[in-house]
Amino acid sequence: GTLMYEVSYHLSREGVGQRIALGIGGDPINGTNLIEAFELISDRDDVESVVVVGEIGGDAEESLVQYIEKTSFNKPVVAYVAGRSAPKEKRMGHAGAIVYGNYGSAESKISSFSRVNIPVAKRPAEVPRILLKLMK
Repeated sequence: GTLMYEVSYHLSREGVGQRIALGIGGDPINGTNLIEAFELISDRDDVESVVVVGEIGGDAEESLVQYIEKTSFNKPVVAYVAGRSAPKEKRMGHAGAIVYGNYGSAESKISSFSRVNIPVAKRPAEVPRILLKLMK
């Protein structure tokens, strides 16, 4: 949730409003996943773009990319993936944030997003600039 607050702060500071903010979390079991969230907004005219705040561990972001490939999701998307410098095979923060080999790594997630032309910010403060450029 804290990273979502950080990204929201930077978006607001640059005059970019937010209609919906979902904190899904990174634990292995959660009530809603990224794909369900994207399905909820895919046909909404009042949602113009999406920011995905991801993190190391699990495969939620990679699964989302597969969904985007299959459905041709047509709204601009920007991502931020936390944990680029986290050590491998060490639990970070909660049970979902552990990387084994390349599975769940920041590199794997960034590579997946790149495959579908979703830009990935290196820092939360970069998200608004990238998003505004996409929305032009």
